[in-house]
Amino acid sequence: MPPLLKKNYTALAGFYNQLMKKIDYALWANYLFEITQKYKINSGSVLEIGGGNGKLAKALSRKFPNYILSDKSLMFLLDGNYKKEKICCDMVSLPFKPHFDMVIAAFDTVNYLSSKKGFSKLLRDVSRLIKDDGVFMFDVSLEKNSLPHAKAHTKNYDYRSQKIEHVSAYNPETMIHQNTFTFYRDNKVMEKEIHKQKIFPFSFLLEQIDKSDFYIVDCLEAFGFRKGKETSKRVQFILKKEKAYAKI
Repeated sequence: MPPLLKKNYTALAGFYNQLMKKIDYALWANYLFEITQKYKINSGSVLEIGGGNGKLAKALSRKFPNYILSDKSLMFLLDGNYKKEKICCDMVSLPFKPHFDMVIAAFDTVNYLSSKKGFSKLLRDVSRLIKDDGVFMFDVSLEKNSLPHAKAHTKNYDYRSQKIEHVSAYNPETMIHQNTFTFYRDNKVMEKEIHKQKIFPFSFLLEQIDKSDFYIVDCLEAFGFRKGKETSKRVQFILKKEKAYAKI
């Protein structure tokens, strides 16, 4: 590995709040809470996977007191906003015993799975963790959200005596959306991080859910209650685990 190429969310951890300053985490948390109310979801014990620095967890834990935050990046968790229970782990290798009423994956977490097999494994792992009638809520960014980046977009930031270049590019053939962050100081490259997201076809998501232990309670266009579809930019899935005796 080149010495300047950093493990994801190492160099970016300190800058992440600035990068995401336009994201209204309170609004996002209220949306997810409204879903639990509308669909009468039991949220007694909640696990958030891929929760990053915990801004969403901080807002949601006010609604759901029995809340555990998890993320793969230890630096994010240590430098984060959430001060309650949190665990460092990979979302495709979850070290928990089955007891959760609800598992949440928000803000493109599922897109960070590197393969279609990874999504199938995630469904199996989450199914193992939750109670018989437990719920898995996650959102995904779809291709319509990435296509404008088929021609790479570049943004530049000044941050704490550093200049940060952010290049966002989407490859329609591989369906990979790549974000590259290069950190400069005194016109020299100091660090670089490359983040890749898999943009799954909507039809694939539906097929894999149908093969899993879950059924779709609803699929919504994110941040609203209109039906999600293939041409949506982002969709919010609400899955419920089928009880073993209900399976055909």
